[in-house]
Amino acid sequence: MTLAKADNLSTSKDQPTRDLILDAAARLFTARGGAVRLEDVAEEAGVSRQAVYLHFGSRTGLLVAMAQHMDSTGALPDLLTRVFDASTATEALDAAAALHAEYHPMIYQVARVFMVGRYEDEALQAAWDERMESRRNLYHTVVERLEEEGHLASVWDIKTATDFLFALTSWQLWEQLVIDRGWSTEDYLNHIRTVIRQTLVFVTPV
Repeated sequence: MTLAKADNLSTSKDQPTRDLILDAAARLFTARGGAVRLEDVAEEAGVSRQAVYLHFGSRTGLLVAMAQHMDSTGALPDLLTRVFDASTATEALDAAAALHAEYHPMIYQVARVFMVGRYEDEALQAAWDERMESRRNLYHTVVERLEEEGHLASVWDIKTATDFLFALTSWQLWEQLVIDRGWSTEDYLNHIRTVIRQTLVFVTPV
């Protein structure tokens, strides 16, 4: 069942129950990752398992709706505002790096569910692709602004610089450095920001 169909199962009158389920799911998946059943979500939310099905249709429907709910009600809107309200393109670049350094730890367990499940679930794959496209569009906007302000290093064009920024802030690299190698969020941000600036930004000779 697609998210659109799942949404149709819920009326505005049922929105408080829907939000209750989404909040419960977010708590559980953030804490446990993929080891969460619909029964667990229902128990955490204080509703029946049938109520979860009525609102979301399936575990996948719940996961997709939950990710969107976390994005809209969590820290992401403020982090995005920092990028778009930055005074200069280089400040926007720094804010984009900070966004992912700060947001990755918040939704890591949920992201892992999508990263693993997308290989076997078309709906999760579509949701993951949509999220990655949103990331790429954000970077494109920042890099485009960098070029407009005359600060994009000459070895790059907008497309390749966007691709590089997308890869450098990927979940996989963050996981290797922070989860596997034990880097702190501060160390990760400082080093990633430095690499991005030294690689992409043209510095006017003194």
